[in-house]
Amino acid sequence: MKKKWTAVLLLLALTASLLAGCKQEENDQEKLPTSEGFTSDVVMRIGGKDVSYAEANIYLMSMREEVETLYGTDIWDFVFTSEGETYSTLMKKELLQKIIYIKLVCFMADEFNVALDADDILNVNDYTQEYMSGVTEEAVKQYGITEELIRSIYMDNVLAEKIYETITLNAEKNYDDDDVLRANFQYIRLSKYYEDLEGNQVAITGDELTAVREKADRLLAEAQTAEDFYGFAKENTDDSTVEMTVGKSDLPVNSSAAAFALKDGELSGVVEEEDGFYIFYCKSARDELATQVAEEALIAELSQEYFDSLYQKWIENVTIEINQALWDAM
Repeated sequence: MKKKWTAVLLLLALTASLLAGCKQEENDQEKLPTSEGFTSDVVMRIGGKDVSYAEANIYLMSMREEVETLYGTDIWDFVFTSEGETYSTLMKKELLQKIIYIKLVCFMADEFNVALDADDILNVNDYTQEYMSGVTEEAVKQYGITEELIRSIYMDNVLAEKIYETITLNAEKNYDDDDVLRANFQYIRLSKYYEDLEGNQVAITGDELTAVREKADRLLAEAQTAEDFYGFAKENTDDSTVEMTVGKSDLPVNSSAAAFALKDGELSGVVEEEDGFYIFYCKSARDELATQVAEEALIAELSQEYFDSLYQKWIENVTIEINQALWDAM
């Protein structure tokens, strides 16, 4: 699934004041390498639209600062894949996809009738001024930073986010209540396994297994008259916990059918699973908060899948050209 990049350049307000401290050597624009069909100030062309070397560098520095804040400056030469790719190589691949994503999504503004409104423009201007206030003259010269460029980058990011929200808001989202329903159960589990002296799990068989099954039946009878199932379960379970909030698909088939057939305050029979015997007490057949969280997560997932399906068509039908010599030099 394609990663959704949203408001990427909001990070720049934090990064800008640090640009002068970057160890990158100053580049003479006229000495930068270039590939045939490109000038030395254009790093790629997406759908016929040029992306400048300066713009790509702004994105690169934003990502660099974020990564170094999380992992330190030694991360770049760390080999991350079996093919010998370093973290630096992987980051440049992600950078390329990020720039392509922003540009392609912005191309769709007219098709989906999306434009920046007055509030968006005010926000972009605020972001731009905050960014520029933290940039030194040295950084401006070294990285080709201009107020116009920064404003353009922020406008692209805010517009891309707005397009994403518009598309996914109107996407058809088909799901059943069972897909998001979450219920809260207290339970007892008697294990069909024991741990030997070496820490291995060994299956209980024969008469010992029969004894565990009979114990489960006895506990069920006692549970039916227990005033506090939670306390009773804690005293008799083989699990480290006695309560869970789950959906139907989170439990094995037998347990799911038995537990989700219960109403509030009801007790199940003994349910046998591969790992043990279970007794469920229904504390809440519908946990409203957990169900709402699950529904929001599912809607977000379905929205992303719908957007990804559109994006895949866009990227398959656009021409992307890379100034490989300049890109490799970044």
